[in-house]
Amino acid sequence: MLLVEAELPNGPSAAGEARRKIASLRDALPGRVVSDATLLVSELVTNSYRHAGVPVGDAIGLRVELTGRTVHIEVTDHGAGSAPAIREPGGDGGWGLRIVERVADRWGTRSIGSGTVVWFEMEAVT
Repeated sequence: MLLVEAELPNGPSAAGEARRKIASLRDALPGRVVSDATLLVSELVTNSYRHAGVPVGDAIGLRVELTGRTVHIEVTDHGAGSAPAIREPGGDGGWGLRIVERVADRWGTRSIGSGTVVWFEMEAVT
């Protein structure tokens, strides 16, 4: 079941808009799942904004699906940045994908014709 499909305008407010979209799922998903998904989506959208080379105003995609007991979330950008990879944390970041790796049950990336999809899954069990 599709819960959210949105295009967020790339820019400093994109992560906040993504958090609002995920927060709207409080009636559809357990609170812990919504809280964790909010954090992870915020990290991924921020990565798209900061690292993908997407022009300001171009879209960052957000898609949330619930299949059985699994919530599947994708963040898509059409930037020319390199493939996302976990890097050593430092003063300028490096924590985002480490957080995704630790909190999500599964995650990964895939290239699409003109960009990248970063996805994660969480069991949505109460």
